[in-house]
Amino acid sequence: MLPGTARRAALRPGPKPRLSREKIVKAAVELGIEQVSIGAVAAALGAAPASLYRYIDSLDDLVAAAVETVLAATPLPSPERGWRAYLEEEAAIRLQLLTRYAGLVPEGSAGLAGVAGRRFEQLVQGLVGLGFPVEEAVLAVDAVVDLMHDGASQVARLRPPGDPSRPPPAMEHYSPAVRAAVERIVGAPREHLARKLGLVLDGIAARRTTTSP
Repeated sequence: MLPGTARRAALRPGPKPRLSREKIVKAAVELGIEQVSIGAVAAALGAAPASLYRYIDSLDDLVAAAVETVLAATPLPSPERGWRAYLEEEAAIRLQLLTRYAGLVPEGSAGLAGVAGRRFEQLVQGLVGLGFPVEEAVLAVDAVVDLMHDGASQVARLRPPGDPSRPPPAMEHYSPAVRAAVERIVGAPREHLARKLGLVLDGIAARRTTTSP
């Protein structure tokens, strides 16, 4: 052996850690679902982009798996405190997920309807166990889920009042009273979303009162 050969051999880097679907999906979750691309995940793993396709079918497949991982790790609310607390807890969970993982269920991505649908089904069955007819349970869960997804988008768009990048809202077409109310929404979108949720839940409560035998 030539001088220094043994030392060079000892310093030679070993093989890169082997990829797996689990590692790839974990990297996608850690990047943030809205930031996921094949290139970004490959770079995070120190791998060639083409090598990921041995474990995933497509970007949609990867995003769906990342969403499923996030939702699977998120416990369902407990129905023990009644239907209203059950839906309030799911709303809080949903907003937290949507805030942390922007674009949690991006529109148009194949396979994501099934991922979100499994949690939807579980939420509906929770309400059915609390005495809701199936159609009413579906209506209630759908209303709360839609509200939180729309509200999360609104919260993301409305920047804090002190943020210099916040665009001035166009309010010249509002009357003074309406403008003041809209300005309160812009200034505190989360509080506004909480009030909207309360309005929806009040409506569900009223509907249950009038439709119960």
